[in-house]
Amino acid sequence: MKKFLALGFALALTFSTTVCAAETVVPAKDFSKIETLSDTAVKALPEYTSNAVSEMDGVRDLPAIASASNLVTEGKETNATCVVDKVDVAAIRYAQQKAGQVGGTMLAVAELSAPGVNLVDAQVALTIEGVAAGDTVSVYKSVKGEWTAVDVVAVAENTVTIKFDSKGIYTVIK
Repeated sequence: MKKFLALGFALALTFSTTVCAAETVVPAKDFSKIETLSDTAVKALPEYTSNAVSEMDGVRDLPAIASASNLVTEGKETNATCVVDKVDVAAIRYAQQKAGQVGGTMLAVAELSAPGVNLVDAQVALTIEGVAAGDTVSVYKSVKGEWTAVDVVAVAENTVTIKFDSKGIYTVIK
């Protein structure tokens, strides 16, 4: 019996063939799901897919604002991303009022967050159209209804790098 079983296994190993599964077909992208997600985030599809804000109610000629690169925390670049979200009309008007108080023009306003990221000594580079290297740019964050100045680390072509210590509504004024 043992010899018969051993012979059976040997024949099975010798004459076995590989069985191939049917070809796997990868379905085309389902853009309706992405559109639903962008609608939920109250963003246009290009804004949602590029983590940007370029259109807001009641604001004309708003330059797009987006996260330009990965977050820097504790002096090192990480693979974490700053999430850029739209704000409501009241926040837009409040930011425009602050710009008027400091004698500037509001370039952008957005809610910035970085879920799950320890923001120790964090910096984020924001892409903001129309900013040139050497421009005087101020950034403020709304803290309990009051605008607080945020440290601007660098201003480059279409980029403003700021200290980023917490989630909140940030406005960039030129």
